[in-house]
Amino acid sequence: MSGGLAVFLVGFLLLYPSAPLFAEETAAVDEQRLVFGVLAHRGDDVARQRWTPFVEYLSEQIDGARFVLEPVDNDGLQAAVADQRFDLILTNSGSYVMLEQQHGISRIATMQPRQVGRDEDRFGAVVIARADRDDLVELDDLRGQRLSAVHPDAFGGWWMTWRELQAAGLDVESDLASVVFTGFPVGRGLDWVLQGEVDAATFRTGILEDLEARGDPRVEQVRVVGERAFPSFTYRASTRLYPEWPLAMRGDLDTGLAHAILLATLSLDAEHPASQAAGIGGWAAPRSYEDVHGLMYELGVGLYAPQPFDILVWLRDNILWLVSALAVVALLALLYVSRVHTRVRRSGRNLERSMDAIPDAVITLDARGGISYVNPAARELAGLTRDQVLGCSLDQLLDLRELGTGRPLLPADARGEALNQALGERSDARLVRRDGHELIVRIARTALDPVAGSSVRTLLVLTDVSEERRLVDRLVHEASHDGLTGLLNRRAFERELEIAMHAARDNRAVASLLLVDLDYFKDVNDRHGHRVGDELLRQVAHVLRQLTRGHDAVARIGGDEFAVIARDTNAEYGRILGQRICSALADRPLQVEARDVTIGASVGVVELGPDVPGVDEAFVAADRACYQAKDQGRGQVGVARKADIYPITGA
Repeated sequence: MSGGLAVFLVGFLLLYPSAPLFAEETAAVDEQRLVFGVLAHRGDDVARQRWTPFVEYLSEQIDGARFVLEPVDNDGLQAAVADQRFDLILTNSGSYVMLEQQHGISRIATMQPRQVGRDEDRFGAVVIARADRDDLVELDDLRGQRLSAVHPDAFGGWWMTWRELQAAGLDVESDLASVVFTGFPVGRGLDWVLQGEVDAATFRTGILEDLEARGDPRVEQVRVVGERAFPSFTYRASTRLYPEWPLAMRGDLDTGLAHAILLATLSLDAEHPASQAAGIGGWAAPRSYEDVHGLMYELGVGLYAPQPFDILVWLRDNILWLVSALAVVALLALLYVSRVHTRVRRSGRNLERSMDAIPDAVITLDARGGISYVNPAARELAGLTRDQVLGCSLDQLLDLRELGTGRPLLPADARGEALNQALGERSDARLVRRDGHELIVRIARTALDPVAGSSVRTLLVLTDVSEERRLVDRLVHEASHDGLTGLLNRRAFERELEIAMHAARDNRAVASLLLVDLDYFKDVNDRHGHRVGDELLRQVAHVLRQLTRGHDAVARIGGDEFAVIARDTNAEYGRILGQRICSALADRPLQVEARDVTIGASVGVVELGPDVPGVDEAFVAADRACYQAKDQGRGQVGVARKADIYPITGA
């Protein structure tokens, strides 16, 4: 194989590894030291204060592992990940996208904000100026002004604002007087504005609110330039919003250890001390970062930055060496030309064998979008022979559908730019095979430079990530559902209750909380044993599912206690639903292991509205109504009065 083709093949294999993200869990190893790298955008001290409790939490939760924290700045992060110094990485969205592409790290969770209902777990950037600068109102007013940012490669500290300035018609190189970078901590930009060293400064959202909460007087001395409002987003912003920071892991981290880290991370709620110290509301399943790709592509930065190599400068600096080298090459070429054709043919055969050996589906397309090559893995996915696939369009070869909607991913006979746009907007898709079996595949598309004698313009690699998606879905489900009944657990139910209460307080939708307490359940356990009791709880859960609607939330919140959020339901309709539940459980015995088991229930109802200040108050009011029902003879429904609803004070 020639040197050029060998380099191409090695690079190809590195860019498209065949090993899946999650493999079978391996046996636990002896305790090991794991480094958690954090981008310290507010300085090392703040990063240590925020994330040390989280690191200690992971060390406590995961046997055989000890985590240590290492704050790092923008310049040091790239080198540290390249050297595989970090096992876990927490960084901003733009930095993550580049590290994922260049070094194979993988996101496992996305940071959740503390505020309930915030816009899709996203953040943005804010531009500030001195409060007395009445001439700086919109971003367009920054023309001819001095602007400070955090770092040339800072996502929230520069790129977000750069994109908005460009959208406003400003060329940052010619229309701004200057752009200077403060570095970390980001608070330097605020000082420079107040000292008059710059006219405006930009940094990520939330900084102003944090300083204001600490009583920093500087916040009152500045104004926001180009302020934009977003529903349910509490921070002041000057730009559009992007996904929050992801938690990522090294590509070769042990899968068993990765599984344990993911479970421990998703189990954190907003009340845990580690979440409180970090200022977050917990963690969610990893979000899509396509918007970040769009920003980089539009600005030509990060993954889409132009190559800095200048051939003219290189030729000028190396002309003498180049002439000498060309003379030597010309002499060697005379000896080499007789063997060229044989080596080319041999290299081509070796390359094709290598592509055939790759377990992922590899497809190449010509300039018109026609298929020019498919490897055996791709033919197996399509269920066709080599001769049958050549000349087909991609939509004729593979039935690719959008996740969630099930709509065809590709328009019929998609060619050229239309095909590239359809594939470029998505990374994952559902593949329906000819035998009816469905897979989730990750599509990686690479545009290839034209080569003389070759019509190939696009390379597609499809990787089966079905098992990975099933694993993530299962872990997310386990973290939010009761293992016995399959209903929501108390933590997940409280999150749903907070959302319903916020909607009710904003007069967007009415809802009611029903607390269902089984009557005589202890007698069943004592008489028939816990196995019968567990099966009875499962049957009660089935009854509750049948009596409620698909958009209602049903949970098991205690041993024999259940709860329902009846959406679009006031207290009167909640009482009617409660009576249906009592009747369904008391009118006829339940069949459990070939025996009739009689059970009943008492229900407390509270309507969620402005009178209910919080989740705890809602539970207390419903619980009081339930006890009133029990006092009336069990099998009854009690509705909370306004007198039963009052704020809960104290710890």
